[in-house]
Amino acid sequence: MIQAPMHSDPSSRPLRILWIASKLSWEGGIGRVLAGASEALVARGHEVHLAGRAPGGTPAAIPGVHLHPWPKTNLKIRLIPALLALQRELRADVVHFHAALAHGELIGALRLARRGLGSPRIFVTPHTAARTHYPKLRSRLGVRLADAVLTPSKWSAQHAITAGASVADAYEVYAGIDLPETTDFERRSPLVVALGRAKSVKGFDTLIEAFARAAASRPEWRLTIGGDGPELEPLRARAETSAVADRIGLPGQITGQSKLDLLASASIGVVPSHKESFGGVLLEFEAQGLACIATPVGGMAEITNEGHAATRVPPGDVDALSKALEELMDDAGLRARRGEQALEFARGLSWAAAAERYEDLYRRYLG
Repeated sequence: MIQAPMHSDPSSRPLRILWIASKLSWEGGIGRVLAGASEALVARGHEVHLAGRAPGGTPAAIPGVHLHPWPKTNLKIRLIPALLALQRELRADVVHFHAALAHGELIGALRLARRGLGSPRIFVTPHTAARTHYPKLRSRLGVRLADAVLTPSKWSAQHAITAGASVADAYEVYAGIDLPETTDFERRSPLVVALGRAKSVKGFDTLIEAFARAAASRPEWRLTIGGDGPELEPLRARAETSAVADRIGLPGQITGQSKLDLLASASIGVVPSHKESFGGVLLEFEAQGLACIATPVGGMAEITNEGHAATRVPPGDVDALSKALEELMDDAGLRARRGEQALEFARGLSWAAAAERYEDLYRRYLG
C-alpha cells in the first residue's frame, strides 16, 4: 500500500506527482516531454507516477518513475474508474494531464471527486493547439476545468486562452532537450535531414521540391526524411519522380541510436511545417549542432532565436527554402557558425530547467 504524503508545507517538501498521458510511449514530441521532464522531476527529489494506455505493451522504464499502464481503449470516459482508483491510492498532490488536446471528461470527473481524493491540484498540458481542436467540447472543458494550463509555447497558451482558459492561469513551459556529450563538426557529411510524421502539415512535399532544385547542381548532397504516417507513400512517389531521386531517402520511422547517428552525420536540419505548437524536432536539431532552416509558425518562432538559431523561411515557399538550402550547402563556414549558434541556444533549454518550471508552478498552486 502506498502511504499518503505528509501534509507538511508544500512550499518545501517533496511532492507526489501523477502525470496522465494518452499513451505510455516515449517517442515523438509528447513522449520526449513525458520521459525527459518526469525523470528530471525525480532528480529534484519528487515522487513521480505516470499513467496511461500502453498500446505497445510494457513501456521502457524511466529511472525513478512509477509506471501505471491502463486498459486499451480509445474512449477516455472508460478510463475514469482507473483514474479515480489510482488517485484514491496515491493521494497525489498534483495530477497533470498531458495529451495532444485536453481530455475534459477525465479532468471533469477528477474535479468533481477530488475533495474525497486528497484535493489534488489539477494541471493540463495540451501539446497540440491547432484551432481545429478547440471547437471540440471536451477540449474546451479540459482547459476550463483545470486549475492551470501549462502549454509548450506562448503561442499555444494564447490558443488555450481563446478556448476559455483563464489568462491568469495559463503559462508556457518549454520542452527540454538531451544534449550530446560532444559535438564533432568534422564528422558532418553533405546530408540534409528532416524528421516527423509523414502528413501534409509537416511540409515535406515542399522540402522534396526545394531540395531537388538546390541539389541539381550539387551532386554530393543527399536528403533523408525520417518518419511514418499517412502520406509516406505519396511522398516516396513524389521523391521518385524527382531528378535527384537517387539522393532522397524516406526510410520510415528512425528512433534510438539510429536517429542519433543520423543527426550526428548530417549538416543541415530542416523543419518546413505549416503548423507546430512547439517544434521539438527543431530543438533536437539545434542540440546536435546542425545548421537549421525552419518555418516560424506557431511556437516554433520562439525557438529560432529571432533567426539566429535557424534560418527562417515562409511555409510552403519552395523558392525561399531552395535558396536557404543553397546558401548553406555552398558555405561550410556558415554551416559551422549556424550550428554553433543553434547548439548554444539549445543549451538554455534543458530538462532540468523544464522540471524547475513545473515545480515552481505546482508549489504556487499548492500554496
